[in-house]
Amino acid sequence: MLRLLELTTRGFRNLSSDIVSFGPGWNLVVGENGQGKTNLLEAVALLCGQRSFRRASPSDMSADGESFSIEGTLRRGFSTEDLSVEWSSGAGRRFCRSGKEISFREASGLAPAVFLAPEHRAIVTGPPEARRRFLDRLLLGYRPAAGADLAAYDRALKERNALLSRIRDGGWGRESTAELEAWTEELARAGDAVRRHRREGLAAFSAVFSELAKPAGKEYAEISVSYLPGESSDLLETLEKMLPIERARGRTLAGPHRDDLLWSRHGRPLEGRASAGEVHRLVALAKTAEWRVVRDAAGEAPLFGIDDFDAGLSSASLDRFFDGLPEGTTVVLTTASDVSRFPAVPATVLHMSAGRTTSDGARAAESHGESHGMARI
Repeated sequence: MLRLLELTTRGFRNLSSDIVSFGPGWNLVVGENGQGKTNLLEAVALLCGQRSFRRASPSDMSADGESFSIEGTLRRGFSTEDLSVEWSSGAGRRFCRSGKEISFREASGLAPAVFLAPEHRAIVTGPPEARRRFLDRLLLGYRPAAGADLAAYDRALKERNALLSRIRDGGWGRESTAELEAWTEELARAGDAVRRHRREGLAAFSAVFSELAKPAGKEYAEISVSYLPGESSDLLETLEKMLPIERARGRTLAGPHRDDLLWSRHGRPLEGRASAGEVHRLVALAKTAEWRVVRDAAGEAPLFGIDDFDAGLSSASLDRFFDGLPEGTTVVLTTASDVSRFPAVPATVLHMSAGRTTSDGARAAESHGESHGMARI
C-alpha cells in the first residue's frame, strides 16, 4: 500500500512552509477559491516526478520567480521514502531520494500517481499536443522503459530542428549534410520506438476504458480511441522525401510529435458532438482507466489526486463518483464546497485558507456512506 504521509513546501506559490499531514485513504481539501487547494495538489504532482497539470512554468509556480522546494514522505508497506524536488532559475529541477540525486523518471517510479483536473478536458477537446501528453504520461506509468525512447526522440528532434534552422539561414556545408543524415536516422529509430510504445500503451488503456465505460451507459460504451500517426508510410522514408520542404521551413514536419489521438463514437469524431457533461464524464473515465493501467503495471495502487472534484455533479452523480474511488492508496480531493455536502464520506478533512491547512482529522462513514466502501476500481 502506497501512502503519502507528509508534504512541505518552501517558496511554492502561496503555500506556507507548514507540514501538511495526509490521512490514510481519502483526503478532502476544502476551502474558498484562491486559497491554495489546487496549489497543494500541484505540489504533490511535482513531487511525484510530474509536470504541472496546469501547464505552469517553474518560475510561475515559484513565489519569487527564482526558486522553490517540495519535500514529502511516503510509506510503502513498512518502509518510508523521503523524496524532494527543488527548482531554481539557474540550475533547473533536481530530484532527491533520501538526499541522493535521482532522475524525474526514478521519482515517478517511486511515487506513481495519476491526477485529474479541469484542464484535462483538453484530452478530448483540446489540441493534439494535450492528447500526446496524456498518452506519454500514461506510458511512463505503464512501461517506464519507454521513457528512454521518449527522451531520445525529444533530443533527436531538438538537434535536428536546430540544424534545419541553421541550414535555412544559410549555414549549409558538407559537415551539415552528414550531421543531418545522422540525426534523421536517429529520429526515425527513436520515433518508430515511440510509436510502438504508444500503440501498446493505448491498447492496454482501451481494454480498461471499455470495461469502465460499459456500466457508465450506452453513450460511453460506444466510445473508442485510436492512434493517428501523422503519416502512413515509413518514417525514415517520409523524412527523406520531405527534406527539401524542411530545409526551407527550418523544422521537422513528420514524426510522433505531430501524431494525435481520435475519440470517436460510431466512427464519428467525438469532438464538437459531445456535450459538456459527456466530456466531463469521459475525462473522468479516461483518468480512472489510466489509474488502473498504472496500478496493474506497477503492482501497487498509485496516488490519485482530483482537483475541484464535485464541480457540476448532482447528488446521484456524487454517489457514483465515490463508489468509483480507489482504495489502498492516498486519494486527495479538492473542493470549494462546504464539507457538510459530504456527510457520509470517510475522509481526513483539510481546511485550506491563505495557503495554510488545518485538519479535522479522519471522519468515519455514516450508515449509508459505508455502502460506498472504498474501491470499485
